Amino acid sequence: MKSAVITGASGFLGSFLAKLLLKSGIQVVALGRRERRDLIAGRLPEDPNLTYINLPMDQIKLLPDLLGKKQIALKDCIFYNFAWGGRQGLSDLNVAYQEQNVVNSMNAFKTAEKLHCLKFIQVGTMEEAFAEAYLQLSYHNCNYYNRHLIYAQAKRNARMMLKAVAADSATDLIIVSKSHVMGPLDYRDSLLMVTLKKMINSEDLYFTSGEQYFDVISVYDCALGFKTIGESGKRYAQYWIGSGHPRPLKEYIQIMADKYHKKGIIEFGVLNYNDIKLDRSIFSPLKLKTDTGFCCTHSYEQTLEDVHSWLTNQKSNIQFTDL
Repeated sequence: MKSAVITGASGFLGSFLAKLLLKSGIQVVALGRRERRDLIAGRLPEDPNLTYINLPMDQIKLLPDLLGKKQIALKDCIFYNFAWGGRQGLSDLNVAYQEQNVVNSMNAFKTAEKLHCLKFIQVGTMEEAFAEAYLQLSYHNCNYYNRHLIYAQAKRNARMMLKAVAADSATDLIIVSKSHVMGPLDYRDSLLMVTLKKMINSEDLYFTSGEQYFDVISVYDCALGFKTIGESGKRYAQYWIGSGHPRPLKEYIQIMADKYHKKGIIEFGVLNYNDIKLDRSIFSPLKLKTDTGFCCTHSYEQTLEDVHSWLTNQKSNIQFTDL
């Protein structure tokens, strides 16, 4: 890989991957829906190998012409498709926006073909596993609820349609899902991030029993996993970036509490859990290790330290000092 195109490059995961690739001397074309001046501080650095283009995904087909005007030639290029959006959030319940994401993904693949990219890496989500399980349920007998389901089903639709259009393409399609990612500069409202903030504020905490399997990885590992897949991933492969050691969600929360919840109440089993439970095999990174040799190396405890330090010190420019 000598160059990379990253859609959604101003987001949490996309920006960390961009930084890592730049550190490796790789030319990066970063695409985002905001103007450069409006990006979150610390997300994308000033670098001679970085070209940032404000390009909404519904205009992705314009990319080859824009690169031509800027006289940017891409060699041995990998196309990473992180971009995904909703009206009010990544996984909102707006069906029209989620359907548009599927169309955008298809157009992104066609754009990658036009740019003669070696690989197109579609970024999936853990929520797809929930969507697949939901499709097997009888709604005469089950009343489970998952607020991410429409988003997850759109991700599944994009996966299936990309497989169809990529069958005869010279650009290799690879689909990558990942366990829950944590790290500095994460402004999402995930359960663990919200919980850590509440612990820092010594708030009382109440949870379900937390028996469902879960998996957490560092954003540093996740970025390195995507880089490795870009370099060594196999055509048509579907990979999972994970720790290889999923455990009940309660254990993650308890480890966090032992380190940072010095005051306040914490109780499990107070709230009802009304969702399916994934089998731990869903989180297996075995194929990724077999094909590329990649394994996550950051412990959950180390990841917590990174996030806690950022939250308490309000650091805005985290460097890749440990990669």
